[in-house]
Order: sequence, then C-alpha cells, then structure tokens
Amino acid sequence: MEVAEELAGSADVQVVAVSFDAPERAAFWARDLDDRVRVLCDPERTLYARLGLGRASVARVWLHPRVWLAYARLMRRGARLARAGGDTRQLGGDAVLAADGSTAWIYRSRGPDDRPAPAEVAARARDARRLRR
Repeated sequence: MEVAEELAGSADVQVVAVSFDAPERAAFWARDLDDRVRVLCDPERTLYARLGLGRASVARVWLHPRVWLAYARLMRRGARLARAGGDTRQLGGDAVLAADGSTAWIYRSRGPDDRPAPAEVAARARDARRLRR
C-alpha cells in the first residue's frame, strides 16, 4: 500500500484498510497489501456511515470513462483484476484519525477512481501526529 510506503519510519502511525466485505473476501485482496497495513472488516458499514461515505450511481461506477481509464492503468502495471464482490456502488475514502479517535482529516471519494495521492494522506497523518505532541 503506497500510504504505508510514504509513512515508512513513522512507527507511531498505523495504516488500516477497512472493508465492508466478509473476512474471507477481504483476505483475498488483503494478501496484496503491505505487511504494515492492518485490515479490518466492517460488514455493517458502521465506520463508513460515521465517516459519511456515500454510494455512487450505477452509471458512475460502470459507465464513467475515468473508471475505465483507471482499470486500464492498473492492467498496464500488471495488476490482476478480480471479480467484483459485495456492493460495487459503495464509495470509499481516506481518513486520518487523531490519537483521541476524532477525525483529523477525511477525503470522501466521489467515484471508484477518485482517491487522494498517497503523499497527501501521509502528509495529513504527519500533521495530525505533530498536533498531538
């Protein structure tokens, strides 16, 4: 996971990937993640709701040109595309939580291809860490 790479050497920062998939399905894609990334399952989507992560339209997920371009880029890099599981319309996001559990920063994706740069997420995590000192 690129965010974990960006945060290498930041021992007091934990990178967590949260999935709404069942643990067996999450384990399938988690095997490609960095060992420094902890994977949690949230099948009830409690955290998704608390972070305000919405759902996309069918057209935004399956017909938007940027989605197909993102898939093409992944395939060019040698990524294996897996069959879609669960709810393909559930949008994700990236969040930085402070030591007290409050949300220090959040990026809510507008589509399946919409993610912040890993360097931005890492910078926000470093900022949150500096604030608690």
